[in-house]
Amino acid sequence: MSDFLSRPNLAGAVDLSSLRKPDPVAAAATSAAPAAPALKVPDLLAFGTEANIKNFVTISQAVPVLIDFFATDLDSSQVLSKKLEAAVRGLQGKMFLLRVDTQSALTVAQAFGVKEVPTVLAMIKGQPIPLFEGDQTQETIQTVLDRLLQVAAENGVSGLLEVSEEFTNPAEPQLPEKHKQAFDAIDAGDYEAAIAAYEAALRENPGDVVAVAGLAQAKLLVRTKDLDFEKILASAPTDFESTIQKADACVAVGHMGEGFQTVLTRFAVADKDEREKLRRHLLELFTVAPADLPELAQARKALAALLY
Repeated sequence: MSDFLSRPNLAGAVDLSSLRKPDPVAAAATSAAPAAPALKVPDLLAFGTEANIKNFVTISQAVPVLIDFFATDLDSSQVLSKKLEAAVRGLQGKMFLLRVDTQSALTVAQAFGVKEVPTVLAMIKGQPIPLFEGDQTQETIQTVLDRLLQVAAENGVSGLLEVSEEFTNPAEPQLPEKHKQAFDAIDAGDYEAAIAAYEAALRENPGDVVAVAGLAQAKLLVRTKDLDFEKILASAPTDFESTIQKADACVAVGHMGEGFQTVLTRFAVADKDEREKLRRHLLELFTVAPADLPELAQARKALAALLY
């Protein structure tokens, strides 16, 4: 089999040659220093979200982190994920596998520039490296990972991970049943079922702020599921529907300030009936944003000024 770096026909592969020359200072330090103790982790596999993605940058300082951007409803993606897990576990701590669900962690996929599913990247010292798109044979995967380990070693990343039981925590409090149903539905990509579960939770407890936020997020996932993000993000809205689409797309990829402003700009020229629809939609988008987001406070003030 030809060398990975020279395989132009491997879908989505990029040349890693820019990383092949190690830093001479780092190399000297590595050769002179004793081997570092193994980095303890709860497992060799984890699921990445917007909340925890930064944690894996630390791991990428010790070993390469392989990132599998997958979709639960795509058979080829599920097949590839199993191959990747088998290959990484076979390396016995020399590599870490991070799995990112592109449906429930859309903002993470967007941040890494992922356009196709499945897509596989790596991260070495916090630097993302595109590897390939689409399913590959086990042999090809092993070739890619062997080359990745070599590139990592040349750059002073040749540590070892140790799966440790010290991370075992007491059982966490159980989620309310309706919330659990919603979480499970989102994990399965069934956003309509998640909406139904959150609505049921709110019928039981109208003051359930977690369910309010979850419902808004699930509705956003439904509205943006089939959007052409590149086209819509570059658009200039001229009516209510196009305004809502762009606002949703912006918020879905993490550009919340731009999403809020898109609605506010339309609000300033809309008639009374449209203003009410825009107001309700904007308030729903507000519930998706972190409470301490500066753009949220600014948008709330701007909306109040337009209303009064």
